[in-house]
Amino acid sequence: MKLLLLFLFWSLWYINFSGRTIFAPLLPLIQDQLAIDNVLAGSLFTFLSGGYAVSLLVSGLLSSRIGYKRSITFGFALLSISLFCLHYAAGYASFAVLATFIGLSTGIYLPCAIPLLTAAFDRSRWGRVVALHDTAASLSILSVPLLVAFALHFFQWKNIFLIFGIVSSAAVISFLVFCPNPPPPEKSTTGFRHILLRRDFWIMTVLWVFATANGIGLYNIIPLFLVKGNHMPLHTADTVFGLSRIGGFMVSILAGLMADKIGVKRTLFSVLLITGLSTAALALAPPFTPLIVVLIIQATVSTGFFPVALVTISKLTQVGERSAFTGAAVAVGVVFGLGVTPVALGAVADTWSFDAGFLALGLMTAASTVLLKRI
Repeated sequence: MKLLLLFLFWSLWYINFSGRTIFAPLLPLIQDQLAIDNVLAGSLFTFLSGGYAVSLLVSGLLSSRIGYKRSITFGFALLSISLFCLHYAAGYASFAVLATFIGLSTGIYLPCAIPLLTAAFDRSRWGRVVALHDTAASLSILSVPLLVAFALHFFQWKNIFLIFGIVSSAAVISFLVFCPNPPPPEKSTTGFRHILLRRDFWIMTVLWVFATANGIGLYNIIPLFLVKGNHMPLHTADTVFGLSRIGGFMVSILAGLMADKIGVKRTLFSVLLITGLSTAALALAPPFTPLIVVLIIQATVSTGFFPVALVTISKLTQVGERSAFTGAAVAVGVVFGLGVTPVALGAVADTWSFDAGFLALGLMTAASTVLLKRI
């Protein structure tokens, strides 16, 4: 029964994550139709991350009022409606508003799911359980660009949003039918203000910013980097983009096993250092083959941070404060890592080049590993 529960949450996380990752492989087409520059194209992720951050912050309050199951159900219902509406969106304003609603709908899930998973499994297995759950995000990053590249042979690109909306609707119905009713969330005995005063909270938040910037933040700008910066055909770019994510699926599992065996701090140090150096190397690698090799390394290793960071947060917190700690740390990380990073990289690309932004981001990420000594 526990394995079935894990598979159900894995499926929900895949669809939830895909609701956000679907924007990246379609971004060149969206940019062309809306006739906007790189900064405005990247700003769509600012609206997405803004909504995501808000829902992460309020998810603890929402789940304490209506419960984890109803909170997750509400999020998926809102996601489905937003995806359906994207099919009919025509201008930049409508895309920005709907991106905000997609962020609002998808941010509810993770702070509600992690307490349920850690409560259902023994502490000694948290690393592998959370890592297996997080492979859904890695698979989404891998498969969505490939699915988009395949679907564009048969559908208009806006119809892809409609298909994802149907899948999301099926997911929320399955969740309502098969997920058992969990016990009510345990209220925190320390308070949200106490969490904000903790040093380890801000350390994990800063690390989450850099990991998100190198992961999904960079993920959202890579198609523009390949198409606009390296003059690669869109179909080729989406295919390369998707295939470069193959290794991330296994690295998520490996990172979880390493966290159980050698500890979370050593694992986080290794992942962040390699991620930062490989991001910087993207700026220096010449096209075509060397660039693709570095892209594969960067995309593979960067996914290892998130399951280990969630285990770290779980071990730093009590059950009652885990949702608030997770939501707040991820929210700040998303605002800067997902919201600011694509816009900043787009601005740097318009002023100088994509390479300059990638080099600076990679070096700062490698330097952030010194913070782990203070946990």
